[in-house]
Amino acid sequence: MSIKLLFFSSILLLETFISLAYNEDCDGLRREVEFLKEEFSNLRQYTSQRIKDLENELEAERSKRYLVDGELDIEREVTKLIGDVNGIKQGMGSSYVRWGRTQCGANASMIYKGYTGGKWYGDTGGPANYVCMPEDPQWAKYLDGFQDIGNRMYGTEYEDNYESTFNPFSVHRANEDAPCVVCKSQRAITVMIPARTSCYTGWHLEYTGYLMTMSRHYHSSSEYICVDKDPEALVHGSQDENGNLLYLVEAACGSLPCGPYVNGRELACAVCSK
Repeated sequence: MSIKLLFFSSILLLETFISLAYNEDCDGLRREVEFLKEEFSNLRQYTSQRIKDLENELEAERSKRYLVDGELDIEREVTKLIGDVNGIKQGMGSSYVRWGRTQCGANASMIYKGYTGGKWYGDTGGPANYVCMPEDPQWAKYLDGFQDIGNRMYGTEYEDNYESTFNPFSVHRANEDAPCVVCKSQRAITVMIPARTSCYTGWHLEYTGYLMTMSRHYHSSSEYICVDKDPEALVHGSQDENGNLLYLVEAACGSLPCGPYVNGRELACAVCSK
């Protein structure tokens, strides 16, 4: 074989090797490209699904937050409503008379103070109740002088607690004039309970004292009131001028059952609020 022929044969063989190597590289590159395409497609699908999942989670969180905020709003509304109701209760409240005193207790505020009034102890007609007369009366139309066709308003004296008789109070108040004070409780209901020195469960004590009224020996009728256990007296004197009177009340067994009650025992009382 000539050198020339050998040279050309070598060139042809080299070209063949180069062509085969190129084709193998192209096939490898094609496979690599196809692999990358597949990976990219998978990644895009994963990314798309992940975005959807995150959107769903976000929406769920928003719904949950809305629910919590709603619950908080409801809680705030309930708290406000309770406050409004308590405010209404405090605005409404209730009132009572503290007989024998010029000041209310710590749980109440004073509306006014004055004098315990009522009819003359010997009158057979007219009203039976005690009233708290204010210290600063105002007058409408009037005609001075007794007309004696209606009734009269008198002051009220403590009676039946002389040195020689039983006296449950810390001082003797015979013939002294009884004051009174009208009080406003923050609680909605106030009640006087006879024969008690304390309130029942759930009730608050405004004050305690003794049951008093007119004497049974007079023809005049009267109501029972709770006079404070430490009664005060008005400062304008202790003359025996009578007017309306206050006597202690004793339990009388019979129709009123003995056992819980004791015959002849003086009755206490309590004013309670709720």
